[in-house]
Formats: sequence, structure tokens, C-alpha cells
Amino acid sequence: MLENLQLAKDALKGNSGIYAFVNIVTGSCYIGSSIDLAGRIMDHINGNPSNQHLQYAIAKNGLSSFAFVILQYCIPSDLLEQEQLFLDILFSLPTNLRYNFLPTAGSSLGYNHTPESRAQMSDSKTGALNPMYGKVAAHAMTVNVYSPDGKLIQSFSSQVAAAEWLNIPRTSFRKYLSSGKVWNNQYIFRKS
Repeated sequence: MLENLQLAKDALKGNSGIYAFVNIVTGSCYIGSSIDLAGRIMDHINGNPSNQHLQYAIAKNGLSSFAFVILQYCIPSDLLEQEQLFLDILFSLPTNLRYNFLPTAGSSLGYNHTPESRAQMSDSKTGALNPMYGKVAAHAMTVNVYSPDGKLIQSFSSQVAAAEWLNIPRTSFRKYLSSGKVWNNQYIFRKS
């Protein structure tokens, strides 16, 4: 399994596109897009900023119950438009066949977490309650900040460090990192 995962990471590194996680037992599906398919597959598998429905299903059914499928390779500027085409199809299916919360690519507007889920998310990220407290993740990554013309501006050991350097919320940083869009007409973020 780990060997196959490494092969997939190597094959996908540097590629952007639309992907799906398909539960081969239930037929349920999650659709997303990324400028770094290799990094995004690892985010989902390791539970980094990812879809909660998908994370629960992976935990319940095991990773071996899922297929990671590349739906389409495309350039970063076309990601959200192309993802939307696939989401339109997915959201025409019954609710039990999709893990996505929202029907609009790149949007978190309109989704409100319950007070209980907000408290749970907050509690799980604080101090000694966080399972990663005092540890360095085995899948730690380098985050690079580039100018729109592709020149490396700065490298960081984490998304948190990069977001703090830019003085922007981590959620905003993650959104731009996964979408490949230019932030504030100044920077493009990539992970390696």
C-alpha cells in the first residue's frame, strides 16, 4: 500500500487537475481540484485540511475501500471552472452518493458548522489535546511563495509559517494554496 502511494505521489507531483475519491463499496464520491495533485492526495489521506465527510468515511471503511481518480488534468487557471462541471454532475445525484458539502467549486459560502462541530474543531487543535502536539509531522512539507512570473520569493517549513509571514488567516492561505490562484496580485503558493 505504501509503495503504491509513493508511486502515485511521484506520478502526480507537479500536476494540477480535477480529482475524485470514490468509495468503491458505497459508490459515494468526493470531487476536488488542486494545483498539486500529489500534495492534495496526501492532505486527504493524512486528514490535513480536508472534507470531514470524506475523512469519516476513510476512517470507517479504510483507505483500501477508496479509489483516487484523476478526472482531468488542466492548467491552474482553469481548475475551478472545470471542477464546477464535475460538481454539477455530482450534485445531480442523491445526497448519499456525495461527500462534498457545497455545490460551488472553491466556495465555502453558505455552509455553517454547528456550534458542537465548531467547538470540537477548536478543542482538537489546542495544546496537548492535539495529537500532533510536540511532534513534527512525518509528511511535513515546504511551502514556497512565488511571484506571478514564477520567481521564488520565500520558502517556509509549514502553511502556518507562510500565513503568518503574509499576515493572513490560515484558511485563506490554504484556499489559495489549493486553488493555485494568485493572492492579492502578488504571490502564488506551492507546496513540495
